[in-house]
Amino acid sequence: MKKRNFCIISVLLFTAGSVFAQVTELRLGAFTTGNIRTGGELRYSFRAAERGFLAVETTGNIDLVMKAYDENMNLLAEDDDSGENYNPRVEIFADTGKLYIFVLTVYGNEAGGQFRIIPSLRPLPPITALRTGVQTPGNLISGDELWYSARSDRAGIFSIETISSIDTILTRYDNNYVYIDENDDGGNEYNARLEFYCKAGETYIFRLRGYDTNDAGRFQIIANIKPFPTPTPLNFNIFTNGNISPGEDYWFSVRAARRGRLYVGTVGDTDTYLYAYTDTYDLITENDDSEDLNAAVTIPVEANRTYLFRLRGYAFDTSGAYRIMARME
Repeated sequence: MKKRNFCIISVLLFTAGSVFAQVTELRLGAFTTGNIRTGGELRYSFRAAERGFLAVETTGNIDLVMKAYDENMNLLAEDDDSGENYNPRVEIFADTGKLYIFVLTVYGNEAGGQFRIIPSLRPLPPITALRTGVQTPGNLISGDELWYSARSDRAGIFSIETISSIDTILTRYDNNYVYIDENDDGGNEYNARLEFYCKAGETYIFRLRGYDTNDAGRFQIIANIKPFPTPTPLNFNIFTNGNISPGEDYWFSVRAARRGRLYVGTVGDTDTYLYAYTDTYDLITENDDSEDLNAAVTIPVEANRTYLFRLRGYAFDTSGAYRIMARME
């Protein structure tokens, strides 16, 4: 009987700048040991045999940083300390037959050394389809997560939120499970709430979990689509006055006459929150307490283009008077 020789499988990867880098193949259920130096870089690959969520993490006493790429070296995710101690952990959606690359570096000027790296793959979760405008009940078990999908039947402002007495987090993905954004306390009390511009016919996937393992219990989840708002135009250097009601949004528009930097902010005693968008409702930035309790944003603008601003109270139950103004800087 012939003796088998087992070894770590390595490949060569062609990267930008015509540099070949050695890549070590990762296998499910098997630790791979590595040794990294300060300022060095190690690369690993994993080819998915089936669709699912691929998690790659390290163990050891070294402070590492991990970046995940697709086979074309497009960055998918990056992490520093999501694993135990100072170890990184990334989780991405992996498609059947696709190759994924993971790049490890030492954090800053920390010392290098030995570590272990291991991949794991969990199947896609069952998904509950939500009907817009209909509350769906659920029960969140400690440490668990629930998945939902919703399809926009028209363009507008899409919102999804939980109604409960527990602290929830909602994460949004596109229909290929690519991460978009997440929210913790945007709803009433500790409830999560996401709001974003949507086009007709788009499908979104949402992951619901508790803020920590103790956050569990019954809840309601609801998705809605509101028509596009009619924003109030802001005049430069002139205050517009108003009153915030609990849970309400107030939209404003500013048309930039020239290229430069546009400031929009509030003054007063009400705790405000402000978002800045392009004219196609793409989020540019957001702000809470620029000065005292007042929100303000400053964004680069192009001449003759309109920008949108959404104002709300900091908390769901915030109410009170506000004054808002725009100026070029």
